[in-house]
Amino acid sequence: MFDLIFKNACIIDGTGKPPFYGDLAIKDNIIVDRGKNLGSAKNVIDAEGKFLTPGFIDTHTHYDAQLTWDPWALPSPCLGVTTLFIGNCGFTIAPCKPEHRDLTLRNLTNVEGMSLEALRQGVEWNFETFPEYLNYLEQRGLGPNIAAYIGHSSIRVYAMGEEATNRSANQDEIKIMQDIVHESMTCGAIGFATSTFEGHNGENGIPMPSRLAEHKEMISLIKSMSLSGRGVFMLTKGLDTPIKTIKDWMQGTNRPAVVAALLHNPMFPNAMDKQVQSIKNATDEGIEMWGQVSCRPLTMEFTMKSPYLFEGFSSWKIAMQAANEEKYAEVLKSTELRQNMKEELADPKRVRLFNDNWDEVIVRTVKNDKYNKFEGKNLKQIASEEGMHAFDWLLDHALSEGGMETEFIVYLLNKDKSAVGRLLKSENTTISLSDAGAHQTFFCDAGYGLYMLDNWVKKSNLMSIEEAVYRLTGKQADIYRIDQRGRLVPGQYADILLIDKDKVGVTEPYKVNDLPGGAVRLTVDSIGLDGVWINGKRVVQNGSLVDRKNLSGHLIRAFHA
Repeated sequence: MFDLIFKNACIIDGTGKPPFYGDLAIKDNIIVDRGKNLGSAKNVIDAEGKFLTPGFIDTHTHYDAQLTWDPWALPSPCLGVTTLFIGNCGFTIAPCKPEHRDLTLRNLTNVEGMSLEALRQGVEWNFETFPEYLNYLEQRGLGPNIAAYIGHSSIRVYAMGEEATNRSANQDEIKIMQDIVHESMTCGAIGFATSTFEGHNGENGIPMPSRLAEHKEMISLIKSMSLSGRGVFMLTKGLDTPIKTIKDWMQGTNRPAVVAALLHNPMFPNAMDKQVQSIKNATDEGIEMWGQVSCRPLTMEFTMKSPYLFEGFSSWKIAMQAANEEKYAEVLKSTELRQNMKEELADPKRVRLFNDNWDEVIVRTVKNDKYNKFEGKNLKQIASEEGMHAFDWLLDHALSEGGMETEFIVYLLNKDKSAVGRLLKSENTTISLSDAGAHQTFFCDAGYGLYMLDNWVKKSNLMSIEEAVYRLTGKQADIYRIDQRGRLVPGQYADILLIDKDKVGVTEPYKVNDLPGGAVRLTVDSIGLDGVWINGKRVVQNGSLVDRKNLSGHLIRAFHA
């Protein structure tokens, strides 16, 4: 007798083959049969009129800290994600010596979009080394399946202490880092992750430690990863890290490289197509490479207390370094800052997160009623009405009573549907970049998989449902060499979604106060997600967790070469 049978389902199995109608049987958390009239089961679910698909594999999340207080990595499982990767961009919390804990958390405050106080209250330090961190997660239990990168910034701090954020490493320090990478691969890391992106900064604008690494350090650590005969190199690249450089780093390793973040920028409409072509060329020349792309427009909510969209600007660094609110206000008044920022904003030569397009920055809500007239207006419109530059208005408003609390939303990248469609369809890209667990006060793209099925399949008809599901599931398992995940075929773990095909989607983001200490984050809810099963156990029903104690996820430690 089977444990569970889904009957009369429209099965989209994650192989890319057309859907078919039939039954699916599960025994001991494994899919064991599919077809018709399979026999009896302890539980039977009539799935007529519904899609049955593999669970989404989210390869770009930042739940490393959150998992220590929230084993479910919410909201991801409630949005159809059954397997997720942590440690992306090298932003990890292990290894970490006790004396470096506060430094590690201060490095994460900006990139994770959480207050330092929330991180200090939330993170449970039951580990020091990376193997101890994995053991802690596994023994405590996990909601979704987790695979973990060993992160560059953490191993740099472990080897160099405070010096990791302001200089290159010497040979002895590189040797320490190499040993950590090799040990981490041996104990089950999926690969090695890093970042050279200029917008990745810790508290007070201090660069994330990985940004200080020289080429010899990168090459040494990538080669150390490859000694195991497996592993994926993951990089969020900056402006000064062309694909050619990444290709040079990967020479002789026989390992794949995954490059983030390929997002369409209207100021440079052909830039991402050229990046994808360079990635294809590298792959054709024997260096396997994939570009991480997003199926969602990149929007961001912010206040002037923490305007993340400016953090890639060199002129803004002085504002990030302000020691307190009083000093920050003084910086915002500075004529020099304003002039330098306006010149940098107007420079068309640099690819940035934000590109002087003030018509895309909209006032969402104000705290001071005297400014109600601005709600719903964009800053270009407001600046025109006020007879001043939009950046000057923004800073003047921030300095006014209640101005720091005004909430804005900005539409940044990935807005051109035709261009984004090309990126999604490319054979050299992988759909990813949810950033779930990071930027928590700025945006929530954890529901990207359901959004993909809604906006790009149902509404835009960019690709067939079977192709979209394959790109969200089976293709991810193949790229990252994950065994027994990503497909609804016998022998695979039963990571399964039951979807109402006519309703699938996600809600608009909204705020909840469920981070440690009651801190706020943005979240979304699923639409049309009837059920989620992880390793054969139902964990979500109608978009909500069934039982928080039912931790059925696995820590994935073994991968194909």
